[in-house]
Amino acid sequence: MPYSAMTHRIMQIHMSSWRYFALLTLPPLVLAFNLLYSLESVVLLMLFLLTQYYCWRPWLDERLFPLLNNESDLAMFDEGMSHLWPAKTDNTRSLKERWCGARRLFYRAMSALVALWLASLSSVLYLSLTLAK
Repeated sequence: MPYSAMTHRIMQIHMSSWRYFALLTLPPLVLAFNLLYSLESVVLLMLFLLTQYYCWRPWLDERLFPLLNNESDLAMFDEGMSHLWPAKTDNTRSLKERWCGARRLFYRAMSALVALWLASLSSVLYLSLTLAK
């Protein structure tokens, strides 16, 4: 398998992790609804929405990357995308640049998920300490 085909497949597999990230946002969401009218709830809901955004982007990449089989598809792909999303530049980015962007989104999704869980756990810890007094 050529280098770019292997990298392409690896990226698709990692982008499919959005399912696990989205599933792991549900317990903090339940906690946010249990704490509804509190500051903790607002923080958890904002982090939940941020994490869901970063889950949507890998979901989108997982579906769009199969359209990019080689470098010659990039201009047509960008033209098709420009019908829905305004084009940022006239320069066509390479597959490697697109993979770097997808990797950045993947790490942001993981970071947002970790922040959501840390906020959830700290909220539970804070509530348990305040209720114990």
